[in-house]
Amino acid sequence: MKRALLLNINLLLLLSCLSAGCQVHLGAEPGSTTTRTDSGYEVDRVVTRFVYSQPGWPQALGADLYLPQRSGLLPVVMMIHGGGWANRSREDMTSISRDLAERGYAVMNLDYRFAPRYTYPAQLEDLQQARKWLAANAGRYQLDLDRVNAWGYSSGAHLAALLGSLEKSSTMDQEQKMPRLRAVVAGGIPADLRQYSNSPIVMRFMGGALDDMPARYAEASPLYHVSADDPPVFLYHGKLDVLVSEDQSLDYYDALKAAGVETELYLHPLHGHMSMFLFGGDAEDRAMDFLDRHNAESMTLAGN
Repeated sequence: MKRALLLNINLLLLLSCLSAGCQVHLGAEPGSTTTRTDSGYEVDRVVTRFVYSQPGWPQALGADLYLPQRSGLLPVVMMIHGGGWANRSREDMTSISRDLAERGYAVMNLDYRFAPRYTYPAQLEDLQQARKWLAANAGRYQLDLDRVNAWGYSSGAHLAALLGSLEKSSTMDQEQKMPRLRAVVAGGIPADLRQYSNSPIVMRFMGGALDDMPARYAEASPLYHVSADDPPVFLYHGKLDVLVSEDQSLDYYDALKAAGVETELYLHPLHGHMSMFLFGGDAEDRAMDFLDRHNAESMTLAGN
């Protein structure tokens, strides 16, 4: 009897935790949550399966562009999927891309080259190609190049954050005269690759072991590049993540805060790496609120 009562109590606590009360949200300003109860915008169209890489690129790279039905220049989100830099596809990010389009963003959901055939920095160079495509097609799709953001999960989060941290030294951005990313959203991020010296996944991506290329591992780690001029970063992570430890997000959050970069960290106590991605709806809502605040020039509902 007592055992059954304890099980019922634990179940109630679990349900209460799931319903909203047990997550940790660091860095959020009081009253900063602005999630809309409606979708805001219809998805006007999706331009599918176009090639964004330039002719002669080592591999033709595809993307989909989600466009909301709204007037004026559109803020943009570059959507970057996970998969250990070696597999999966942009199809994983379709749902988030559509949700963001309903928030009023143009979303470029893109693929990139895979390890081990292509090692770092090939994937980062692919993202720079995507930025170049956005610049070349801004007029055609009414894209606001002053409000380009990046969102990624897992290895995609790593690439999104790295793009934000390294843009200040990118010759491509200097040539195109493109502004820095407005904000970055990174879920389940491996922020410091130097902490994964024995990981076959990381070694395939890097093209070797940490002991053989310590400077290269540092260069490929967003945590290593944190500086005061980094774009704002929203982080989310499952506390039960055994693939990418929550310490990766915690350490990155602390480094960003120490540098004076605006950042928020959402931790869920009951999610691991995959469940945070599959069932992280509340974290994604908070991330979209974060993007709204940093892309606020025209983030009003159509007709207002």
